[in-house]
Amino acid sequence: MAQFFGEEFLNELRSRADIVQIVEQYVTLKKSSASSYVGLCPFHNEKTPSFHVNADRKFFHCFGCDAGGDVITFVMKMQNLSFPD
Repeated sequence: MAQFFGEEFLNELRSRADIVQIVEQYVTLKKSSASSYVGLCPFHNEKTPSFHVNADRKFFHCFGCDAGGDVITFVMKMQNLSFPD
């Protein structure tokens, strides 16, 4: 990723983006602790929530399909985009 944009720019983007607010555009999240949220994974079919978002650490992870990453990765996966699209 850093070959298209500087690492400093990408880190600034990650730190400013509210991952919970962005994920909630696609997934209904429930607060599970002070900075953690849980919901149904948008990347595979499931009935029991295994998709977790951590607001403080700014990442997501699904324990069902092992998808995970930061806010940039989430948007890329949801929109089926490659970087830097």
